[in-house]
Amino acid sequence: MKQKEMIVMSILVKSVSFDDYRNTQLNEKCANFLQSAEMAKLQESQDHIEKVEALVFERDGLRVAQAIVVYKKSFRVFKKALLLHGPLLDYHSSCWFDREILEALILYLRKKNIATLSIHPYLTNLIRNEKLENIEVDKASDVLEVFETLGFEHSLDSEQSLVVNQMFVKSIESFASSDEILAAFSPSLKRDLKKFTALNVKTEELDEHRLDQFYDILSRTAERKGFSVHPLVYFQNLKKYFGKSAKFMLAYLDCPAYLAYLDENIQSFEAKIQDLKEGPQKKRTKGQIADAEDQLRSYYKRLEQFKSYQIKTDKLPLSAYLFMDYGPEIVSFYGGNDEPYLNFGGAVLLHWEMLKYAKSKSKKHFNFYGTIETEAASSGKGNFNFKRQFGGQLETLVGSFDKNLNPFYDILKKTLGKD
Repeated sequence: MKQKEMIVMSILVKSVSFDDYRNTQLNEKCANFLQSAEMAKLQESQDHIEKVEALVFERDGLRVAQAIVVYKKSFRVFKKALLLHGPLLDYHSSCWFDREILEALILYLRKKNIATLSIHPYLTNLIRNEKLENIEVDKASDVLEVFETLGFEHSLDSEQSLVVNQMFVKSIESFASSDEILAAFSPSLKRDLKKFTALNVKTEELDEHRLDQFYDILSRTAERKGFSVHPLVYFQNLKKYFGKSAKFMLAYLDCPAYLAYLDENIQSFEAKIQDLKEGPQKKRTKGQIADAEDQLRSYYKRLEQFKSYQIKTDKLPLSAYLFMDYGPEIVSFYGGNDEPYLNFGGAVLLHWEMLKYAKSKSKKHFNFYGTIETEAASSGKGNFNFKRQFGGQLETLVGSFDKNLNPFYDILKKTLGKD
């Protein structure tokens, strides 16, 4: 028992400024933007959050871990502490080393009269391939054991909207160039990229004055799929604090160029049909004319469909996504698509453009982030099915850990249920 007390006391917990915290926030492998000083400032600007604190953990004068802690009111009189995808530390260096950091955190929060602690580590426990076959299992069993010995309750589903439980990740470190990444794609994805580019679908980054274009598409997607989104001001503040690291990307149809593309193909097939009819009539000529007429009808159909959209601008927005450029990865954080224009493949081209960007910036991996609807993949639908066409691994995180620090809070929670 005496030794345990010494271990706890060997870790010094300090509250530091966000600027001080930022100096070492990328030091650990589990570094992520939710545990950044920039995200701390964003969280601090939200009304439902009482306080955000940057903590560092020192041992023998060396910084060995750090965490952004979000404080919220619970049942009006209590406070709860949240570590979203934190803390930042080397989880596998030593189980007992992990334990003393957690014990020091618990002691620090108890002294602040915090009633409950919720930790959501950015730590993978299960890795599966694109066919949902296991590659590695129980990767974090040692960490799970540490949390359990400290009395934390473990769950796989988080109630925190920013926290993900599964993410699809593509490693790009081994590819020499973006051309090599493209070469490794399936034939169907290569065809789609070529087709959507030919249709004159283009991409651009939105500056802080045009975030409403991103938000319009995101809101319509949220309404269609039944999920909630932050207000526009949240994304405006996110851009303010993260700056160039927050990349709001738009895929749009270049309407004049698309109309020119349709007109060119219509004229081409009309001329081809005329030449076939006026030329020598061979065995294959009749079939060739029928094929050309089918193609011509398809282009006229696309033209009529485009006219029905009643577009009054040269740029038709198709898809909009927010990508976070942080540490060793690019993260596809938020995004959506306008349903009537899904056939133009805006989301496919956006992710390909950002994959190329990631490689140009020497990133280790591209993170498609929150991944659901794995059960729909067999029928060629859903969030997971879209992401796996790019190749990668489905990573399931270790989950959430909750610990009540105040016995009265525990009694109230059991009596009233959720706060």
